[in-house]
Amino acid sequence: MASDQHGGTLVALNVTRTRVTVLAFNLTIISVMLSIKVAGGELGQHGLLAHLSSTAALFVGFCLTLLGLWWLLLSQNLDAEGLSQPWPFTLGAITVYLALSQTVTAFMHKYLVTVKTGIETELPGAIKGFQSLARYEELGDPALLILLGIGGATWVLMTYVAPLVTVLRGPVRGKGRWLIAGYYVALQAPIHWVYANAWYLATGPSGHSESLPMLFALQYMQPVLWFR
Repeated sequence: MASDQHGGTLVALNVTRTRVTVLAFNLTIISVMLSIKVAGGELGQHGLLAHLSSTAALFVGFCLTLLGLWWLLLSQNLDAEGLSQPWPFTLGAITVYLALSQTVTAFMHKYLVTVKTGIETELPGAIKGFQSLARYEELGDPALLILLGIGGATWVLMTYVAPLVTVLRGPVRGKGRWLIAGYYVALQAPIHWVYANAWYLATGPSGHSESLPMLFALQYMQPVLWFR
């Protein structure tokens, strides 16, 4: 790292390139998942509601990926070295992990809908949705619990742990970290509100949904909803 004329810490070009590469891969994954949804008719008139949560997550993930790319590209100086300015780089780095978090959310929602539909088809009337961890035990499939645990841990890592480490190790110091935290909250609150509405619409007809404010609060620990 180097210092600019204002005494700020500049970020090496290879560090910025790494995050741009990650976002490019994430954009590819989102594009593939959206293509699968279109090919499978999940975005049609009769399949959209059941897959609304994963579709919303992919859309949000797509937007965050582009936002992260914009921040990282904006952070680079237009000179021979191309070092990155600390503020836009840190904002872009946090956005990288939030975009990855949406991809995890989309995958887990799509996976749960597929499994739930398969179970209800194979065992009609036996299981009406996932109501508790005990239901998973009844399925005799502890591997499903392990996979959900791994997905939940990955979601927590991408959503909370990685952004926190980015702020603590990043080039922005002092009171500036509170502004970075404000940016994080400003992104998360509307995203969780969108998910709460999507979850409410998707589960409302089945009679198992909580109130909309409760669903919004639960979005901050979203893996809890995957076990319901």
